[in-house]
Amino acid sequence: MIFQIFIPEININGLEINPDLIIILIAYFGYYYGRLVAIIIGFLLGLIQDLITQYELIGIMAFSKSIIGYILGTMELYHSIWHRNFRLFFIFITYLLHFFIYYFFRFNGTTISAILFFKIILLQTILCFLILFLFDRAIMKNGITR
Repeated sequence: MIFQIFIPEININGLEINPDLIIILIAYFGYYYGRLVAIIIGFLLGLIQDLITQYELIGIMAFSKSIIGYILGTMELYHSIWHRNFRLFFIFITYLLHFFIYYFFRFNGTTISAILFFKIILLQTILCFLILFLFDRAIMKNGITR
């Protein structure tokens, strides 16, 4: 949680992108411990993130991280059956869903173009997915990407 607070934003063509390390952690809890643990970790860390980083949307991070905790917890059931490429695709789509939920509520009531909305979501997803992939390849011996 401390690392999440102090990571600087990345500016890509005027879009401020901040990597969400908590969803990477939830992916590991889901992969190794299953749905229930991933949901609880997702909710608690999401609520803490809500209370620390934002005040106008209390609960949205807890909500979206609980949902992806449930979805990513499915990997624990099928990790011996699913091929590595399918697991990676599954994680990517789940991250995309997380950012869609978050930014849907965050930009609700504002005038933002659909192209910009999807650009932000896609950039956030790609950044978090790349961090997961590089971390998993560099540090984890039997991680998600193997």
